[in-house]
Amino acid sequence: MHTDIITLRPDAVWTVLFRDEGGWRAGVYLPEHRGPDGIEMLEKHSCPELFVCLGGRMGLLLSDGSSERAVELTPHQAVMVSDYHNGFSIDPGGFFLVVERTAFSTDYIDRKTGMFIKRIDVKPEYP
Repeated sequence: MHTDIITLRPDAVWTVLFRDEGGWRAGVYLPEHRGPDGIEMLEKHSCPELFVCLGGRMGLLLSDGSSERAVELTPHQAVMVSDYHNGFSIDPGGFFLVVERTAFSTDYIDRKTGMFIKRIDVKPEYP
């Protein structure tokens, strides 16, 4: 039996580490923003995402299209996100473990105007 054990350590904004093709994928997310003020774009997947805070306090800017709020998570807290969102770091060393489906669409909007920017479709990567 072969078992790969890895250390969760982000080295990019988004890195997929594990996957069950056709089901789910999990990765580490290290937001590029250090607070909600610098966020210009929000995204919304066609399915929910699970965010697990690790390594330090982290934040998510959430919007339902008419109002927004910033939420702070401490290590080991988790939240399911279905609305428009973008993440930000509060503590150095903090990051998210994110679990999502392997096939979905993501809509991106301008935070200030709410105008649609683009849509990206993610499809399973069958071998």
